[in-house]
Amino acid sequence: MTSSNEKDDFRYEPLLNDEIRLLSVIPGDSDLISCELSHVRLDSKPAFWALSYVWGAREDPALIEVNGCPFEVTRNLYDALREYRRQFLGDTNGSFIWIDAICIDQTNHGEKATQVPRMSEIYGKCEHVLAWLGPADEVEQDTVRELAEKLKQFEGDADSSSDGNLADEQISALRESAYTSTEAAEKVQRLRQTLIDIGQRPWFRRVWILQEAVLSQKPPILLYGPHIFGYDIFFRIWVRLLDPSNDGQLLITFLARSPVRFKAVEGIYRKILNTRVHRKETSQEENERQCALDILQLIGESTELKATVPHDHIYALLGLLDCNPLPEALFPDYTKPFEDLYHRFTAFILAETKDPRVLNLGGVGGLEGVPSWTPDLRQTLNAKINNSQRTGACISLSADRKILTMPAILLGRCVSVFGPIQPDPTTRTIAPSVFLDCDREIIQPAASIRQATRLDIMRQWFRYQLADIFTVQRLEKDPTIEQSFLMAYSCMVQGQPIEQYSHYFNSQKQLEGADGLARDRDLQTSMLGHGLFVLHDGITGDLARKDVSAAVGDAVCVFPGLSTPFVLRQKEDGSFRVVSQAALWKYPGTDITNDALEEYRGSFVDAHHKRPSKHEVRWVNLV
Repeated sequence: MTSSNEKDDFRYEPLLNDEIRLLSVIPGDSDLISCELSHVRLDSKPAFWALSYVWGAREDPALIEVNGCPFEVTRNLYDALREYRRQFLGDTNGSFIWIDAICIDQTNHGEKATQVPRMSEIYGKCEHVLAWLGPADEVEQDTVRELAEKLKQFEGDADSSSDGNLADEQISALRESAYTSTEAAEKVQRLRQTLIDIGQRPWFRRVWILQEAVLSQKPPILLYGPHIFGYDIFFRIWVRLLDPSNDGQLLITFLARSPVRFKAVEGIYRKILNTRVHRKETSQEENERQCALDILQLIGESTELKATVPHDHIYALLGLLDCNPLPEALFPDYTKPFEDLYHRFTAFILAETKDPRVLNLGGVGGLEGVPSWTPDLRQTLNAKINNSQRTGACISLSADRKILTMPAILLGRCVSVFGPIQPDPTTRTIAPSVFLDCDREIIQPAASIRQATRLDIMRQWFRYQLADIFTVQRLEKDPTIEQSFLMAYSCMVQGQPIEQYSHYFNSQKQLEGADGLARDRDLQTSMLGHGLFVLHDGITGDLARKDVSAAVGDAVCVFPGLSTPFVLRQKEDGSFRVVSQAALWKYPGTDITNDALEEYRGSFVDAHHKRPSKHEVRWVNLV
């Protein structure tokens, strides 16, 4: 490890005009990686590659040499450079490669502000994007090699047919072969597990990676340790070999591990480009409105991806906009608090598009120093951007863009609330007595108001929770899932051994599965880790945020164009603070149903035209 003085030996020279920096890695096999960093004008069309990677941990950096000076990089970047040098350089210098951590002075905020918007141009003009997924563990080598060989075979099949049908048929045949013999089943399972393991690599989870992968002129080269994968064939085999509807995997697990969001964003980007190509010259106002529409859709498809710097949930997508000039509200500025950026961004979208769906890009109500309706883009919200018809003309912003005025339909006010409760850090579970408290504060009041049984309310609660794991369709097809869980839950809460009810289960495995699910920390946290509420009519639900409680008297409302209810808390001056988005138990596996949304939309339209409406519509000021 070098001292700080030695590390400072390397000095960046300022970039001029159209210049970028490109790195040339010197061939060799020693542990020390030596490179030369040069200034090149991008309009001179230099031949170069670009590295797409996750920075990795900043602790314990590795040392390389740049222009003869020591230069610290993360261990993950060091591993990428070493594998790049070994596989792609041979005995002679290869083409230049662009790497953000080295080619941009990361300590210079001014340079970052000008270079970050150019990354789309850089990745769009490079010859190849090399996607470094990280080093492969020694124990993985055999299975990863097996997958690489299979992918290469399928890639050849895809190349030999114009539409890729031959490759699809071969992948389907591989999946079906699992039912022919134990040996074949084990082979398919190995491939599946390897796909899952690779799909969990951080490369598939970072928002910056999106533009790097999507903007490439050619499909990126996936490099996992010493193994090379084709980009398109990797996603093709992922979708067809890991189909939860065929294999009965838990849906929530599949979605959490799936990297196919890249392909969804790629489709949006192609659509954006096509729209721009076929559109005539536009005014600045039209350009800004189109930018707002495009980035709203892009962020809506990338909410599950992570960013080390909160600002990058927006800035990392700017390269996909094809927007020139960039609206002032979107110009990168890392010196301002991210909360201010999120508010400025949201107000820009609302002002340009009148589209309230921007409010569902993240959890609302939790950011300090900005209006409560500002979404926190760091927090994934299960509600996606829905396609319901918008009534944007009804939305208005105050001159200072701090007060948002919208029409709302009141679903009810909270009459009883509970939670949120987190698992005990020692036992990692929630005590049975807490579930009994929840029964008293939520289940019993709801049953009393609706003149239903406690069992009816509990079944609705369980279906709402289990639908995120098994899907509503599977629960309807196999009612024993809910029945088994209800029995296991009752035994857990009452402190009774589930074995005494073994005759109700088809097998010991089913009994153990139900008991394990009832005691599962993640499921228990899902059940009680959000604030719960009962409305005046007995309707039950929970908050999207985990760090806030509902309060008696809070209003639960729906807004035009949004598929999730919002919980509002009235202030003394009559305005409302947004507490959180919410979900209602009567809608398992979804937000508000399309039929209900259409009914609400009709009322908003009627109210807008001053006609009688089925639901009362009132105006609210959100602060």
